[in-house]
Amino acid sequence: MEVCKGSDCLKVELIAYTLPQEGSVDKLVAESGAISHAPHFKELNDERVKNLIELLKKLGHESVFEHACFTFRVEGISRVCTHQLVRHRLASYTQQSQRYVKLKEPTFIVPESIASSAFYDEYINVLTQAAELYRKMVEGGIRKEDARFVLPQSVETKIIITMNARELRHFLELRCDKSAQWEIRALAEKMLSLVYEVAPLLFDDLYEKYILDK
Repeated sequence: MEVCKGSDCLKVELIAYTLPQEGSVDKLVAESGAISHAPHFKELNDERVKNLIELLKKLGHESVFEHACFTFRVEGISRVCTHQLVRHRLASYTQQSQRYVKLKEPTFIVPESIASSAFYDEYINVLTQAAELYRKMVEGGIRKEDARFVLPQSVETKIIITMNARELRHFLELRCDKSAQWEIRALAEKMLSLVYEVAPLLFDDLYEKYILDK
């Protein structure tokens, strides 16, 4: 059994994103927005791309942001976190299945508040007993889909996430906020930093608000 304190084991990778034949993600979105008020498709220069994306954000006309999608590979988060994550329904998810995957040596996420408290040893004892009982039941012939019922929500999981830029911005606005639960906030901040690198104009306002001004 392994224990990860807070977000120590959190790993987020941007493994795919919409990449046009020419130009950037930002340019793709801007040119998609431009055609709604133009007689012909046209290529925009960098200044026009920047100005148009800023205007779209200001006016709230973000439907064209849906033309850009981002896919993340995430590990080192708890089931507590993914239960919150999948409530964002305009996205695609593929999560590690506890029905089919045997958790031989499960990893558990421990909140910093518990790790630094007088309850830590008792908490670890509960996790150890749960992991051991899970192992015994599986080895004793209990199906994994039933044995998993003994595992706490703190068990670590892995998930693939795909969101378009519009939904991703909505997700980041909610989950990067200081009122969000600490684990999903840590996830959202890492996602924001990654997408800012490949689409800075689409996410510069959120990056400044939640990363630079943090």
